[in-house]
Amino acid sequence: MNILLVITWVLVIWFVFYVVSTFGTRIMAKQRGTVLKAEDFMAQQAENHGQLVDVRDKEPYKRNHLRGARNMPALTFSQGKSGLRQDMPVYLYGDTLSGASSVARHLRKEGMAKSQIFLMAGGYRQVTEQKKS
Repeated sequence: MNILLVITWVLVIWFVFYVVSTFGTRIMAKQRGTVLKAEDFMAQQAENHGQLVDVRDKEPYKRNHLRGARNMPALTFSQGKSGLRQDMPVYLYGDTLSGASSVARHLRKEGMAKSQIFLMAGGYRQVTEQKKS
């Protein structure tokens, strides 16, 4: 078999997996909460004064995060109750949408309404303003 054919098939399979994974994450995130673009996420959070949660690990959070965000790594949510208020909206962001989506799943299991959960599309990389000074 030609080596170029093998490489082509590997790239095609990788691309298909990437596309399916990306769309699957977005669909699941929309079922768990409201997905907003970074600008809309920031504006709505500032207007509603909701609970802003950074779901990244501690080290990236310490380097830089959104002003007013609490660090609650996604991996620790599976260990029990989040301690977040059920009567206030929660704004979740991580490096990607998938991290915030997994935390949204845990919040829904705790009984939080879908209408109270907001996720940042594209993750923290999309934010260009309002970073920690």
